Amino acid sequence: MTDTSTRAIDGRYYTDPDVFERELDGIFATTWQMVGHVSQLANAGDLITATIGRERVLVTNDGERIHGFYNVCQHRGHELVADGTTHLPLILCPYHAWTYDLAGNLTRARRIAADELGGICVPRVNVDELAGFVFLNLDLDAMPLAEYAPGIEDRLLELAPDARERRLTARLTHTFEANWKIAIENYNECYHCPNVHQAFTSGVVDPTTFVITPSGHNVVHSAKAVTAEDATYELAGESADYGSFFTWPVSSIQCYPGRVLNTFRWVPLAVDRTLLIREWWFDTDEPTVAQQEVIDLDWNTTVAEDFGLMESVHRNMSSRGYRPGPLMVDPSGTADVQHENAVPHLQHLALRALGEP
Repeated sequence: MTDTSTRAIDGRYYTDPDVFERELDGIFATTWQMVGHVSQLANAGDLITATIGRERVLVTNDGERIHGFYNVCQHRGHELVADGTTHLPLILCPYHAWTYDLAGNLTRARRIAADELGGICVPRVNVDELAGFVFLNLDLDAMPLAEYAPGIEDRLLELAPDARERRLTARLTHTFEANWKIAIENYNECYHCPNVHQAFTSGVVDPTTFVITPSGHNVVHSAKAVTAEDATYELAGESADYGSFFTWPVSSIQCYPGRVLNTFRWVPLAVDRTLLIREWWFDTDEPTVAQQEVIDLDWNTTVAEDFGLMESVHRNMSSRGYRPGPLMVDPSGTADVQHENAVPHLQHLALRALGEP
């Protein structure tokens, strides 16, 4: 049964710069967002740079524990570490050479006495881990990630028991001209899959088994794999199930059939511009021929097919001709591939964060 009484939210929520500014504070400063994996922080001096909303942040391993803090010098505000840096013995600001340890504490600055350094440190950021994946939250009083994403770790580890041991094998990125909410709504419904993502629905998953379940801050997708004869890549590993675990607002850990572990991270750059970071986690630093085939298949079909769709939707959010239409909702709460239950769920989370009904 389908209920079409629920309608999409007004287009201004996707195009209004003032709404976007409110989201940076009301959503991106208070939620858990994935930035990487513990394998990238295995040794003292390893670090991850990332962007959370409008903030540049760092995650470091000082040899004793993992730290998260802002990527901003406490002297004159220069960025401490350049994007893409993965290892440093200490943190040296390139502007005036203020020096910090890997926990963000100032240890040296010209013209400042050593006994005056102790009170200066880079403000902390909340850091937590889920099945090996590292998440940050700018809110130091935020609930633990396990409470924010209850049950997700166990379900993911059922599909990929070695998730914590994986390492970054490949990364692909693309910036597209659409609001970040259009991207996550598109990702969390497969109503469009049969007519758009035919490689995915005929060669990866069995669409008749596809179920999408939104709950709290999470949306879980599950499906069975197609038969080995129909698969577009060779299924390695024991699990032939598909699972996707989206965590509000912009993170998803996905396991393709055959324990092919991969992630989506969406970074909002502007009200009309979003960066997609697509990463693949195997047990090698470089993909094998077979792994590269899976990566290419996904990027050149399913992922690429969505870019044009999202940009078209964004262009028309400001059209005088657009009237928010009915959404395909299954009142049972567990929707198959022909429904859009996650879309109003995500829209409700956005409106609630903005303080709107």
